[in-house]
Amino acid sequence: MPEGGRSRYCSSACRQRAYRVRTKQSRASEIAGNLAEFPDSFVGRHDELAELGKLLSASRLVTVIGPAGAGKTRLAREVAARQQRDGQRHRDGVWQADLAVIPKGDLVVPAIARAVGIRTGSGLAPEKLAEAMGERKLLLVLDNCEHVLDRCADAVEALLTSCPSVRILATSREALRVRGEQSFPLGELALPATGEVLTAAQAGHSDAVRLFVDRASAVDPSFELTDTNASTIAALCRRLDGMPLAIELAARRVRLLGPADLLDRLDGTLDVLSVGTRTSTSRHDSLEAAIGWDYELLSASEQELWRRLSVLAGPFPIELAEAVTGRGAETLDIVASLEAKSLLVPVTKGDSVWFRQLESIRIYGRDRLDDAGERDTTYDRLADWLLALVEPHLGRYMMPVPVLEAIDAHWPNLVAAVEWMSTRRDERHGALAFALGKHWLRHGINLEDTYRMLRTALDMATSAASTGLVLSALSTTTSVLGDQAESLGYAWRAVDIERALDRPARLAKALDDLGHALFCSGEYRAARPSYLESLRILRGLGDPVALLGSLNNVAWVSLNWGEEDLAEKLLAEALPLAQYLGSGNMVIALLHTSGVLSLIRGDVDGAAERFAESLTMGRENPYHLVHGLEGLGIVATELGDDDRAIRLIHGAAAVRRQVRTSGEPVWAERVDVAAATAAGRLGTREAAASAAGQRMTVTCLADYALNGVVPPATVVLSTREHTIAALVADGMTNERIARRLRVSRRTVATHLERIRGKLDVRSRAEVAAWVARGENAE
Repeated sequence: MPEGGRSRYCSSACRQRAYRVRTKQSRASEIAGNLAEFPDSFVGRHDELAELGKLLSASRLVTVIGPAGAGKTRLAREVAARQQRDGQRHRDGVWQADLAVIPKGDLVVPAIARAVGIRTGSGLAPEKLAEAMGERKLLLVLDNCEHVLDRCADAVEALLTSCPSVRILATSREALRVRGEQSFPLGELALPATGEVLTAAQAGHSDAVRLFVDRASAVDPSFELTDTNASTIAALCRRLDGMPLAIELAARRVRLLGPADLLDRLDGTLDVLSVGTRTSTSRHDSLEAAIGWDYELLSASEQELWRRLSVLAGPFPIELAEAVTGRGAETLDIVASLEAKSLLVPVTKGDSVWFRQLESIRIYGRDRLDDAGERDTTYDRLADWLLALVEPHLGRYMMPVPVLEAIDAHWPNLVAAVEWMSTRRDERHGALAFALGKHWLRHGINLEDTYRMLRTALDMATSAASTGLVLSALSTTTSVLGDQAESLGYAWRAVDIERALDRPARLAKALDDLGHALFCSGEYRAARPSYLESLRILRGLGDPVALLGSLNNVAWVSLNWGEEDLAEKLLAEALPLAQYLGSGNMVIALLHTSGVLSLIRGDVDGAAERFAESLTMGRENPYHLVHGLEGLGIVATELGDDDRAIRLIHGAAAVRRQVRTSGEPVWAERVDVAAATAAGRLGTREAAASAAGQRMTVTCLADYALNGVVPPATVVLSTREHTIAALVADGMTNERIARRLRVSRRTVATHLERIRGKLDVRSRAEVAAWVARGENAE
């Protein structure tokens, strides 16, 4: 404040804006109501705030529905408070009745009457409440209606019928089912993207991450979101399904546990999420208590279904729910009831609707499953259902695409079943571990987990058929991980078993594995008989999908035998077949092989075209991605574009380190030669190009490789600056921001000046527009 107590303004517009804010705040202070201001900041939910506000303007009854811990109360209170500040909407105030504290439905009407200041006895009927409310123009917030739904519905219907100027905003696990009701489903906070290493600024654009950081810094002022912990915090928020209560409870632990420790301790337990505040209700002291409130409100059949569905770690269709719960045809009605109560989340899968449990709800259900002594029986039914999905195809060289896609859809449930069987000898173990391993290998992810899982399955195998499957998968896995000697050992054992079992298609696959292991061990000529025997077997079986894999393998190794004409002949046979069959992964592999053939023959343009096609199709799979990047890096070296070559090759190397995979020795040598040639020509500039490539995200690398455009530098805002920018976008003044963040107005003003400078903007409106665009900062 300047001398004399008078404020100085940068312009007349600034003076007028300050006057409007003071006027609105003064008007708001005169509006009646009983809403208490929360002591901490409201984080995120910009879209939900706007949508709920519009819905409440258009409808006289809106119910926010969602699971325990979704933040229904907080969102409803924030919307109500904003409407209270707009003094013209609700002349007679904004009032809240917290129904969580009443034990039975008979007390609903008295609780509402007390909230709005109507004196009454305990036996007031809904119609009398409505008569007493009369012509009042107010907003009534009914919080936590789920345990007294019927009486809430009676009271609400009476008020809406007799009080034309009353609007009601309710929160509940399920809808009130009153005429004119508009439901507003509330899900998780916005979560960061998966699959990439995140910077602090990238992660900070997620509402879930921002909430964690805000609450963590409240208990530990030194806590900050950094490039080092950003990915871990993002994973933590994803593990908690973006549920605000769970995130807040986890954040309160940061004085004792770092984000990585918290993430580890969340594996299968809710115990770590049990630190409320001294003033919080018992239901909000722990996530388990909040979820337990829901469980106790259910019928016996609903509780049974909840706990039995907890063995399903991922989305599931109704038929799988019927199988694992053992409830048959009645499952559908109970699932519908649980979904209506926000205890199951619908998931669209093509033309079908599947369901999933939030992780916290699933963990609670699994604990109740143990209490009921139903764990083994339920997992046994899950294993039977999954085995029926894959067993008819285990004897084939390659599973059909529809089966592979079904495995893709059910892989979290496969993980659950395989983990359950890993402690017991079960004849189904090897088959399901093999199927899960195929999924992870197909997508180039979780390679070390794949190895550990398959080793356990091998040690516990109960039959030769199961052992042969696991050995084949282990040979592939260890080869991708770079241990060719171990891969070769598994491959020889698999061939011996398959010859004895007389399974021609599986023998062909084992021979392919053996040829690959020999080739990657540098024994190029020794690999030839295995590859050619496999190709001969497959031609006789008449399975075109299986034949494709062998054609590509033999074409690839033919290049290293110096038999380019044979490679060209095999590719000419395989590519049209792969495109006709729609075998995406095989098309990608064949395009890459074709690109290498073009390089060998000096057709650099043809090689560039093939590598670009393979990268375009395979950019979502890290294994295919790195081969495409490296191929285009070699092309760049051939064309003399050395800066681009280094960016691509070293960027691909960074991806390989992230997913822990190495290239085949012959291919790796070709890539290394290209990188060395480009580096030699760049000289001292090589380090900058290398650093630039390794800094790029996977998405940026693929875009750069395909489009040749260097990603633009992004705006750098600190975590605190980004928080202040978001609060500015919420319409808050510097004074309110200072109170919310517990800092001085001068500190807020200083941060805001830095934000304006970094964003190259002048007004608060431009800052708000930048936040609304959701531009990433790094």
